[in-house]
Amino acid sequence: GLAAALAGWQLSRRPGRGAGALLLLVLAVALGVLAIGQGSSWERSQSDQADFAAGASVRVLGAGESELGRTQDYAAVPHVREAAPAVRTTVPLSGDRTATVLALDTAHAADTVLLRPDLAPAPADRLLAGLGPSGESAGARVPAGATRLTLTATLLGSVRGTETVATVTQTLEDDHGVPYPLPSGRLPADGRPHTLTAELPGNQGPLTFTGVQLVLPVPSGHAEQHTLTLDALTVTTVAGTAQQVPLPASWTAASDTAERGSADPGASPTRPRVRAAAHPAVVYGTGYIPSDQPRLKASLSLRMQVTQPRTTAVAALATDRFLASAGARPGQTMDIAFEGQNLPVRIVRAVRQLPTSRGGEGVGDGGAVLVDLHAVNRVLQARYGAALAPTEWWLRPDSPSDSAGVATALRSRPDLDPGQIVVRDEIAAELRDDPFGAGPETALTAAAGAAAVLAALGFSVSTAGALRERNAEFAILRALGAPRRRLARAVAAEHGVLVALALAVGTGLGIALTRAVLPLIVLTGEAARPVPDLLVVLPPLRVAALLAAVAAVPVVVVALSAMRQADPVQVLREGE
Repeated sequence: GLAAALAGWQLSRRPGRGAGALLLLVLAVALGVLAIGQGSSWERSQSDQADFAAGASVRVLGAGESELGRTQDYAAVPHVREAAPAVRTTVPLSGDRTATVLALDTAHAADTVLLRPDLAPAPADRLLAGLGPSGESAGARVPAGATRLTLTATLLGSVRGTETVATVTQTLEDDHGVPYPLPSGRLPADGRPHTLTAELPGNQGPLTFTGVQLVLPVPSGHAEQHTLTLDALTVTTVAGTAQQVPLPASWTAASDTAERGSADPGASPTRPRVRAAAHPAVVYGTGYIPSDQPRLKASLSLRMQVTQPRTTAVAALATDRFLASAGARPGQTMDIAFEGQNLPVRIVRAVRQLPTSRGGEGVGDGGAVLVDLHAVNRVLQARYGAALAPTEWWLRPDSPSDSAGVATALRSRPDLDPGQIVVRDEIAAELRDDPFGAGPETALTAAAGAAAVLAALGFSVSTAGALRERNAEFAILRALGAPRRRLARAVAAEHGVLVALALAVGTGLGIALTRAVLPLIVLTGEAARPVPDLLVVLPPLRVAALLAAVAAVPVVVVALSAMRQADPVQVLREGE
């Protein structure tokens, strides 16, 4: 117990000895921790900003109308594991604010969306899992790779000899829940079966025939009763063979006119009625244009759709800023306009921020809402016969290292402009090359290095001077029989406590400075706060390496000084 007793006695007898050297150590450790935190947090912030801006490893922005098979085409690019179509729109809010609405195929994007864990109350896959519609889409199944779809239909009019001809469009839904209307020719109301053909791209996956739409002119002077019967559906495979597909038994029908001919209720079309028969059939009245308005032109649209699982409202995720801007709360249902049509949206959960939204604190930012594209299209189809075609695609490569190869393959396509390809790694590299953010990191590292050098020199000088002053004390202890090794242990214990105390205080001060200062000094190239907010990072291994490096010189100095004690005989003689 001699070493510990002597060390404690010295610390209590002269507590102020070496205070200057200890302050230098505290300063060096605090600056080092701040430099490590700044560098790590800045690197993490650039990565988080890239994730937020891209949303996925690779994102393709559309230009113009999307065609059937485009999603499958992008999914077939080498090293692409998953492709999720999406539609982006904006909705106005009060106070001149605008909110971003993203309709994403959540069933295929669970592992694609780059969402930082602290921005949501649950992982991304769990959040997205509850947004999709209930039940699979009903309809006639069209196998993958089919090249042609032929519908045999009969349109029977109540007035013989009329020249009424309807334009027919078939609706096919891909395996991502996106309906596509395909022109299929014209169908005269002559009561005879006619074939209506829709050409299919050969690269599409399995499809579902969900309905048919007729557009025909409203007759003038008198109304007509029509009966539309779907006789058969035939699929032509790649090999050229024809395969008949059974038609569903349950259907719904609706009609509307592009313009009302008159306020007379008798001029309006009657509500379509689905008739129970061996083949799906619907009976409807065309309405008419009054004879006193011969110049008026009007068209009737008839939608005959396969009955789908009922979806009353679309589940949605909303950011805190959207809830504050719209005055809403989780669990509330509100209407959001899609393509001019109101859609009921039920907010199921709140998140801090959503990728690819503005996410800032600007006056015009009204937050963001995320919904499922399949659920949105199901409600739009049931209510209005409308659909949202994808405007962008979120791609997930086989591995993060394959992003560059996927981007190169996409940019080599003639139908895509290089600017339409958003790559997360490219955004991150551009952000890391910004000198505005690299400057503070270099400055703090240099300051921490200079402080460490000064602390090492100051502690060495202070320790050497303190031990020289205590030569007489050590000589007396040696003369009294104290072993040299135990005195060395006492010196090591005394200065070791001081070094450990300095490291602990410096580490605590550095952590406090890091968490208080970094959110104020880590900015973007435009001197704005990063989006998402900075997440302070302090890697434990790097902090431990810093402490070991700062303590190395003091520990070596103390060990050498403790072992090289002066000759006690000479010291005692000089003291006499």
